[in-house]
Amino acid sequence: MTRVKICGLTNAEDIQAAAHCGADALGFVLEPSSPRYVGDRADLVDLLRCVPPFIVRVAVFGRLRALSEEVWRQVDAVQFLPGEETPALPLHLRRICAVRLRSEEDVWHALSLQREADALLVDAYHPWKLGGTGDRADWELARRLREEARVPVILAGGLNPDNVQDAIQQVMPYAVDVSSGVERAPGKKDHQKMKEFIAHVRRVADGS
Repeated sequence: MTRVKICGLTNAEDIQAAAHCGADALGFVLEPSSPRYVGDRADLVDLLRCVPPFIVRVAVFGRLRALSEEVWRQVDAVQFLPGEETPALPLHLRRICAVRLRSEEDVWHALSLQREADALLVDAYHPWKLGGTGDRADWELARRLREEARVPVILAGGLNPDNVQDAIQQVMPYAVDVSSGVERAPGKKDHQKMKEFIAHVRRVADGS
């Protein structure tokens, strides 16, 4: 069954709604350039603690940087764009390496990152934004990566309730990741869209 990550959570109400809809993982953006950035909040630890048990909490970065030990204790996985140097991370964290595919060469480069990643996340390419653009990723290149990869492949980039079933059928990813596609404004989730998105994902597993 395809897993679902809802990304860009900024408030307790949306966290509870996403959990109620059946999300498997929730993403919290710690990239300062994002309109969904929560890294400067005094109540960040409390926000992370709002996530119910058995749902994975993902710290989402552009370029990876250090956080306080108190925050790291509340996180289960970290998502980041690959860089020249990766700061030391707590051993309990699973690593999700984000890749933006434009060509076959990018696919082979992504495969080379598997040595230090527990999963690869395919997002849409943008010349200067680091993610959360709402642009659709290249599904054909994502499918090729999934066929060659030894680690799970997560599909992000431009997904919404209307296209997620087609995306899963074409790419067959381990999981799908959505942010702007289930929002009414950046960082403000539309609860009905989250419900519809997850329901459409589950229908693929049911064959309906």
